[in-house]
Amino acid sequence: MSLEYRVAAFVVLSMAVMFADSRFDYLDRVRYSLGFLTAPVYWLADTPARVSNWIDDVFVSHGDLIEENERLREELLFAQRELQLLAGLATENNRLRALQEASASVNGRVLPAEIINVSSTPGTRRVLINRGATDGVLVGQALLDAHGLMGQVVEVLPFTSWVMLITDSRHGTPVQVNRNGERAVARGSRGDVPELELEFVPDTSDIEVGDLLVSSGLGQRFPKDYPVAEVTSVVHDRGQPFAVIKARPLAQMDSTRHVMLLALTGNEADRGDGTAPVWVDTAQNKPAVPIEEQIEELSASPQEEVVNPEPDSVSPDEPLPSEVADILPEEPSNQQE
Repeated sequence: MSLEYRVAAFVVLSMAVMFADSRFDYLDRVRYSLGFLTAPVYWLADTPARVSNWIDDVFVSHGDLIEENERLREELLFAQRELQLLAGLATENNRLRALQEASASVNGRVLPAEIINVSSTPGTRRVLINRGATDGVLVGQALLDAHGLMGQVVEVLPFTSWVMLITDSRHGTPVQVNRNGERAVARGSRGDVPELELEFVPDTSDIEVGDLLVSSGLGQRFPKDYPVAEVTSVVHDRGQPFAVIKARPLAQMDSTRHVMLLALTGNEADRGDGTAPVWVDTAQNKPAVPIEEQIEELSASPQEEVVNPEPDSVSPDEPLPSEVADILPEEPSNQQE
C-alpha cells in the first residue's frame, strides 16, 4: 500500500475515533489511565526546579535577611504613622460634627474660630483665637465650644483676639440652675484648679451636687440656657450666711481647638467688602454659607502658630466687671492704640 493511502486511512480512522469519543465517550478510561501512568514523568521533570528553589531558600545570605528585615520595619513604621493620622482625623471630625450640632442650638450669628495660643501669664486664663477685627470680632462677644460656654473676647487685634475664659478669677458669669431656675453668679476660682465658684448663694438655697448650670442670659452677653458647668460640691456652714458651691466647667478648655464666636445682640458684623468670613445666622433654615463648610475650610487650612505677646496693661488683680451689669470690660488707659 502506498504512502498516500496510509495517510488517508489514518485520517479517516482519526476522524472516526474523535467522532466516537465526542458522542459516546469511549476514550475516557484510556485518558484516565494514560494520565495516571504519565504522572511520575511530570514529577521527575519538575524535580530540578523544586530542588533549585529549595537550595535558594536554604542558602539565603545573612545580609539579604537583614536587608529584608530593615525594609519591613520601615514599612511598619510608615503604616503606623498613617494609622495615627487617620485616628487623629477621625477624632477631629467627631469634634467638628459636635460643634456643628451645637451651633444649631444657638440663636444668633456664629463664626467658627480656632485656638492658636494660650496665655502664659500667671494668674490669668486667656486663649488667643485666629479671628480679629478684620473678621468683624468685637469686645464682649461670647466664645463657645460644642460642650459649653468658654468665655468672652476682651481684646481685639487686627487678625487675632484674646479671650478671657470663664475660669479666670476676674470673670463673672450669670448662671441659673437648670433644675429649678435659681440664679447665681459663677466666678472663676483663684486656685490652680480651673473651676467655678458661685458667689453669694444663701445657705438655704436649693442647689445640689450634680445640678446643671446654664447661662441665664442676663446682660444679653451669653446665649440663654447654654450649658456652663456642673455642680461638684456644696458646703453648708451654719456660721456663714452663704454656702460654698463649686462647679466644673463643661467646656473642654484644655483639649478643644475648634470653637465658635457668637455675635452680640444687635451687632451687624457682616462686611460689604467681601474680605471677612460670613457670619452664619443659625436662626435661618438656609444660611448663606453653611457652618459645616466654614468649619471644614477652617480645619483644612493650616494655621501658623502665632505668638502674640499678651498685653500687660491689665493687672491680674484688677477685677473684670461682671456681665450682670451689662457693660463691656473697660480698656485700660495705658493700652496702646
